[in-house]
Amino acid sequence: MSDNNLRVQPPIEILADENQLASDLAARVASAAAAALAARGRFALAIPGGSVVALLARGLAAPVAAANGHVFWTDERRVPLSDPLSNYRLAETELLPKLVGAQIHPLRGSAAEYETEIAPFLPLDLVLLGVGEDGHVASLFPGNPATRETQRLVAEVHNAPKPPPDRVTLTFPVLNAARQTLVVAAGAGKAAIVGRIFSAPGDLPAQRLSGSPRWLLDRAAAAHLKEFP
Repeated sequence: MSDNNLRVQPPIEILADENQLASDLAARVASAAAAALAARGRFALAIPGGSVVALLARGLAAPVAAANGHVFWTDERRVPLSDPLSNYRLAETELLPKLVGAQIHPLRGSAAEYETEIAPFLPLDLVLLGVGEDGHVASLFPGNPATRETQRLVAEVHNAPKPPPDRVTLTFPVLNAARQTLVVAAGAGKAAIVGRIFSAPGDLPAQRLSGSPRWLLDRAAAAHLKEFP
């Protein structure tokens, strides 16, 4: 019997709408932070770009004290940090002002430099991920050489199918070693890929997450999951 046939489906939680999803996400991040601070005196969080950051910012109703918190990025586009396409820029305008006192670690240099910066904080306490319509997570796109990396913590990505084509990303050795992973998807535009991910074993990047990631979905994103009413 193949390993794929033995793969255990990760936990899935379905929230009524984006507002409830945002609130639940924020509560889970706060809980993970409290546990990490109590156990280790610091909280290392990796955030993606896109809608997940906006949802977390929405869920945080007010600024929170985040001293001894460290914010990393799961991936970044090869553009200036001030560029509207930058994952950092999105977080800077919507999320970071609500994390008062957090230490910020933008992904602005080479993959090797970011690997040196993030290594002392591994395993990360919490990784937040979105999922693309093609099943990518971070900037790990189907078929890209970065998905096959088993040694490096951070990889350069070229020829990404979405612009810009050049990126930097955390690799599966980092993502799959995290103490907690939350994969977040909202809206009808994610329903087809979410349904595909859970309909059968496969090799999409989102299907290669291990360590019992938890999926947080709104009802629109979960529409193709027939076993979840």
